[in-house]
Amino acid sequence: MTLLGSRLSRLEDPLYRNVKRTKSAFPEETKMMECGLDLMFGLTRDINGASEKDEKPQLYANSNLFARNRQLLLNAYFCLICSHYGTQFVILRTVMENNNLMRLFNLHSQYAYEWLPLATQKRFSLETQSKYNKSGRSNRTFKDRWVRNMVFKKEGKEEVGKRIKKIYSELCDYTHPNFKGWRELMGLQGKKEVLLELPAFTADNASELVGATLYFMQMSFKTCVETFRQYLFGFAFQLRAWQENFNKLMVRYET
Repeated sequence: MTLLGSRLSRLEDPLYRNVKRTKSAFPEETKMMECGLDLMFGLTRDINGASEKDEKPQLYANSNLFARNRQLLLNAYFCLICSHYGTQFVILRTVMENNNLMRLFNLHSQYAYEWLPLATQKRFSLETQSKYNKSGRSNRTFKDRWVRNMVFKKEGKEEVGKRIKKIYSELCDYTHPNFKGWRELMGLQGKKEVLLELPAFTADNASELVGATLYFMQMSFKTCVETFRQYLFGFAFQLRAWQENFNKLMVRYET
């Protein structure tokens, strides 16, 4: 049995070479990402037991969004080690949108309730429904620009908001179908430029994604702690240790 099936088995050797080269070039970073993903799975198990989820829509909504980010970052890590850089940028944009939305819901629990589907809203107690069902809205969507303006409009948050906007704009460059997002598919065959059968490891591209992935993983931990602080005492040491390692590593990627 092959990973991709007999018709695509020819892709497996170069795929594994990309994995080997990425982990060899970034041993500390890839190990840290794997530890972070393992920690995210542990956190979601504890979040599931948050007793106030049935009373506070922001806890219910953010548990969903954090679990989504866990899965998205797992996929992003797989893309990184396989050198699928363009696809990874697309995934990380969604991670950022989820993080911004979690911050919004922590500030305005009413929006968290409106974001939930009607069937989910009806699972809350009548008292909770009466408290939050002021607009009668459900399945509400929130545009990222509007979310950023709401989250970072407070005094003292302007510079953070500008940095988030700049990063988001850069991620959009890879999400849209322009040339920049798929540069790893181009290679040389002699003097001729050709489309590669499989993206190849590129140190510069990989380094950019390593820094971005660690950054968005750290953002996910931050919003998780902001939401579920009272339920995560058992993970305090692990979260602190991961953050300390993050601070040491990220100086290599800050520009």
